[in-house]
Amino acid sequence: MKAAILCAPGLEECEALITYDVLFRAGIDVKLVGLEDEIVSSHNVRFMPHLNIDDLEYEDCDCLVLPGGMPGTLNLEKDERVQELIDRFVKDGKYVAAICAAPSILIHKGLINSERFVCYPGFENDLKPAAGKSFTDNKMITGKGVGAAFEFGYEIVKALAGEDKAKETLAKTQY
Repeated sequence: MKAAILCAPGLEECEALITYDVLFRAGIDVKLVGLEDEIVSSHNVRFMPHLNIDDLEYEDCDCLVLPGGMPGTLNLEKDERVQELIDRFVKDGKYVAAICAAPSILIHKGLINSERFVCYPGFENDLKPAAGKSFTDNKMITGKGVGAAFEFGYEIVKALAGEDKAKETLAKTQY
């Protein structure tokens, strides 16, 4: 199983990195994929993604992950390459996961329905979110915010590798 976490300037770094860590610990081949070669987060943390979005071979990926944060979410949404990747993943029946403000990207694309998602309060765009910290609806996985990053990662691992692997992985983190 493979996952790509898209990293845009201004992202919430913990949503990307905690999700990365949970997936990595589960044995999922996960990569941080940058819209730029160096990313500066919303908290001014600089890091180097594994590869640039232009080098991503999406056909090999099973899940596309969209971290939130501001202006990271806006930077993801306005990038045509990101929009194209989301469309390809949806068309091919692959998982798309978004946390915090990033589910708003999926809402704007008409991919999320009321009560079948969670997001950071204020980004629901007149839809009613579900209760809880993370939610899976078919191939859409959403998380509420940075405080839900472990649950969000758990949902992704559960979707890709099964519930037993997800429980085992969280137990290893002392969650």
